Amino acid sequence: MSTYNLCYLLGILIGWVMFVAAEEDIYNCESRHINMKTVFLASIAYLVVVIVCIQGANYFHFIFDHIPAAARKKLTWKDIIFPDLMRTVKVLYGAIFFYPVAIFIVSKVLKKKDFLDYLSRKGFILFFILGFARLGCFANGCCYGIRSDLFGIRFPMGSAVSGEHMRRGLTYGFVPPPSLPVIPTQIISAAVIFALSFFCWRSYRKEKNRTLFFNYVLYYAIFRFLIEFIRDDIDRAYWLGISASQWISILIMICFLVYYGVKKRGSEGSRIQGGRVNR
Repeated sequence: MSTYNLCYLLGILIGWVMFVAAEEDIYNCESRHINMKTVFLASIAYLVVVIVCIQGANYFHFIFDHIPAAARKKLTWKDIIFPDLMRTVKVLYGAIFFYPVAIFIVSKVLKKKDFLDYLSRKGFILFFILGFARLGCFANGCCYGIRSDLFGIRFPMGSAVSGEHMRRGLTYGFVPPPSLPVIPTQIISAAVIFALSFFCWRSYRKEKNRTLFFNYVLYYAIFRFLIEFIRDDIDRAYWLGISASQWISILIMICFLVYYGVKKRGSEGSRIQGGRVNR
């Protein structure tokens, strides 16, 4: 098993504990016992969420990543519709987009009263797992940054970046040697995503904002748009000099601008109408 998958699985296992612990009725104050029925149902729900999100991350790979022509020719519809959960390359945005879908499904099955509140309650778990995924990228040597002698680090032989540098003709040898120094964008991303997870968790405890999850998706989109400028891994799709992830980030930011613009106009209209009534 690859180091990437090991980090991913570790994040998923810890996320399971968090998902169960975040249930409202997990602890019975009267009997002072953990509600095992809640643990069981939440665990099943979490398994569904994980599978849906991983598949979403796989689907986004087929849609937005640049797949070499030779590899694309070998793909079948079965490979695309039912991709290997562990082996297929994953795009984090796929997990982010499919997470609300998965939470919506389990919220209805578990008969949670408010889907948006349930999503906001569980939102920090997704970012926590994605942080571990980026640690896996660092261990694997993929998703690396541009070359830099000042801020870069060298990845060892056998890492993804060492092989890609040799494919580009930047290094030479019978086997891929250690990489040239590159900026470890994986560690930067992991640190930011873990911070998003923490603040998302803390914000819900303070405010219980029903749209909290989507706010933090916006924060991630802004960060992702910026960090992409110093990403340098190959086999990534670009349009007009901007990566697919940046286009997705732009789409998210536009949606938020439209949403808050409409919301602001609605609020101003209500205040004007209210003022006329008071007169």
